[in-house]
Amino acid sequence: MGDIVLVEGMPVGNIFSFFWNLMISASFQFVGFMLTYLLHTSHASKQGSRAGLGVSLIQTGFYIRSRGTLEDDYYNNNDSKEDEDSMESDIIAYSLMFIGWFIVIRSIADYLRAKQMEKIICSEPTPEAIV
Repeated sequence: MGDIVLVEGMPVGNIFSFFWNLMISASFQFVGFMLTYLLHTSHASKQGSRAGLGVSLIQTGFYIRSRGTLEDDYYNNNDSKEDEDSMESDIIAYSLMFIGWFIVIRSIADYLRAKQMEKIICSEPTPEAIV
């Protein structure tokens, strides 16, 4: 088990690498995602940076949802289009949150798939598997 097993041309990595890249990517948002994604060396770090991007999108969606508008000067603006702007911001916020959750779940599933493939490659063949 001391040898490095390559799955799809990369080592799988460990769960620490996954969560470390997730934290860096989520903390520094898009810049952190670009940094961790471009410098990934394993499936764990690649999928961790993707999960961090998803967390950043979820955070942005919650931020837009809590403000209720997309405009920067919301408190100085007293237009009658508040309901329309609120509806538009809700659609964008929920879309970002949906896409973010999709990316997070997909990255976790891809990492688990790579981990499962590593386990299959490293396992000893059994007579039942050969037949």
